[in-house]
Parts: sequence; C-alpha cells; structure tokens
Amino acid sequence: MKVPFLDLSFTTGLIKKDYLLEVNEFLDRNQFILTQEVSDFENAWAKYVDVRYCIGVSSGSDALYLALVACGINSGDEVIIQGNAYNACVTAIIHAGGVPRFVDIDSESLCLDTSKITPLINSKTKAIMPVHLYGQACPMDEIMDIAKKHNLRVVEDCAQAHGAVYKDKHVGSFGDAGAFSFYPTKNLGAFGDAGAVVTDDEQIFTKIIALRNLGQISKNDHRYFGLNMRLDSIHAIALKLKLKKFQEVTEFRKKAGEYYEKLFREMNLQVKTLKTNSYSTNVYHLYVIWNYGMDRDKLRKKLIERGVETAIHYPVPVYNQPFYQEQKKDPCPVTNRVLNEIVSLPMFYGITTEQQHYVVETLASILHA
Repeated sequence: MKVPFLDLSFTTGLIKKDYLLEVNEFLDRNQFILTQEVSDFENAWAKYVDVRYCIGVSSGSDALYLALVACGINSGDEVIIQGNAYNACVTAIIHAGGVPRFVDIDSESLCLDTSKITPLINSKTKAIMPVHLYGQACPMDEIMDIAKKHNLRVVEDCAQAHGAVYKDKHVGSFGDAGAFSFYPTKNLGAFGDAGAVVTDDEQIFTKIIALRNLGQISKNDHRYFGLNMRLDSIHAIALKLKLKKFQEVTEFRKKAGEYYEKLFREMNLQVKTLKTNSYSTNVYHLYVIWNYGMDRDKLRKKLIERGVETAIHYPVPVYNQPFYQEQKKDPCPVTNRVLNEIVSLPMFYGITTEQQHYVVETLASILHA
C-alpha cells in the first residue's frame, strides 16, 4: 500500500463544480480587484471566528507582517515568539523592524512554554506572538495575563489551527490581532497563496485595510507607506465555498487524529505523540511523533520504502538557519531536541482508516525490528 503524506484532491473535489461555475460568472463581470467576493469571504470568516473584522490579504506571511505593523511594532522593538515557530513568523517580525526573542516550548504539547516568557521581558519588549502549531491552541489565558500585566500587544499566528477552540473561543479572537494563512495545504486552503487578519480593534482594522492596498485610505490618498498585499478575488471564491464545508472537514480530521491515537494505544508503540491540551480542541492540521528511539532519516527512509510518505515540521529552528546567524539568539533546549526528532505522519481530509492502520502497523514493524 502507498500512503501519501498529503492528498488535496478530496478537498478540491468538495467544491470543484461550484467553484468553476462561480469563476465563470466572476470572469464575465470583468471586475477583479477587491470585489464583492473578497468582502463576502471576509464577513463569513469574521463571523466564524467570532470577531468584528476580517481583512483578506495576499498570504499568511503578509498577514503576520501587517498585524505587527498595525499593532505599532517599530525598529528595535522585541517580539517574544516560541522556538519552533515557522520561518514566516520570524521574518514577519524582522520585516516590521522588530527583534525576535525566542522562548522554549512545553515538552508535551509543543506549545509555547509560558513560564519562560517573563524572564525575557524588558523595556524593549512590545508584543508576544503565540504560534498555534499542529492544530491546537497555546495557553491563551496565561499569555493574555502576562501581556496585560506588562502592557504588551498579542498577535496570534493561527496558520495551523483554523477552527481550533480554546475554552469556547476560536484562536485568533484573543489577542489584538490574529493572522491566518490559507496556503493550499492548510485545513482551510485556497488554490494559491492567501491570508487574513482578524481583529476586534477598529483602528487595527482601518490601518490594515489601507496598508494592504498601497497605504490608501481612499483613491490616490496614500496616508501610509503600504504595499500591494490584497487578497485576490479568485482565492476568495474558493475560500467562501470551502468554508461551507469546513465543519465537515474539521470533524473528519478530528476523527482521523483520534483514530491514530487509538492505533498507537492498541499497538503499544513507545513513541511520543502530541498531548492534546485539556483547554483546547485539536483540529489535527498535522499528526506528529517524536522520541521513537532511532535516527530520523533512517526511519523516514524505511517508511518510504514501504510506501509511507512523511514530512518534518520543522527540521531546523529559525534561529539556526543560515540567514539568522548574525541575529540575537535565546537558548531553547527542548525545541532543539524535539526538532531533531519530530516526524509528521500522513494526515489529510479523505485519509482512510485502512491507510492509517497501515501507517501505524508499518511504523511498529520498523521500531520493533
């Protein structure tokens, strides 16, 4: 049996017919930039996340950058972020003029370790960026308490946690702003690069509306230095249609993640899997394992030889990437250890229980050999 790491054909198939019909109507209207399709999706996503405003933008990376700028991050301002954050989070901070400061992660949930935040706070600290990785939320109550105590902004990176809920509230609705990526592989994905910022703050909303559109507050009135970071209508059409199926997709992923957990228990595999926090739902953007007792490259090679594709999220922390070597670093020993071991197993809408059983059975045969 062959099991791909990812297969997007199932989610594409959910909307393909309707998408082509709507795109045909869209093309006939001959209006292409910031059209009603964009507004419709923005309104629908704001309602889903339960916030006042949503601003569609060109990518998740741009969403992070725009949120930071709108929150007032300037040159030299320090932004606290976790060690296992993706490159886009860190480069957004640098692009806004800020300085990333890394806190280590919790060894069970792989979320930001809130006990490590306060020692990094100083007069230059201006914001915290919790990254909701793998499908579940960071401990937002603790993060918001720290932010309030020290008068810090909070920008949530929600790129891997569409639909995740922390104590009855959606991720993205806690901080000053939440940034989403709709890259095609995400739980809610476009047919290309796309993103959004959500917020309850009218000033942040108004500024990002201008910043994403060359800094304009009205035609040819460029109040701010801005770039072209608009959400394309062609992607808004796909996102609006996929959002109608999103609950179905989310429930499927939850069941698939829980089935992996069941298989690991039944086969008594001595590996670490992500601990689902009691305070957060897990929407299983990824299903990751670590601490399996052998070299990662050898494990992945043996799995692919048996038809099982895997991935790594992420093999090298950003602070160890070549471009970052001249920047300030903070010790993150748990991050370093986990990222040397972590492997992502196949997880996608449409994966069958037979495929999942084969993945875990194959993994067991390799580890027990």
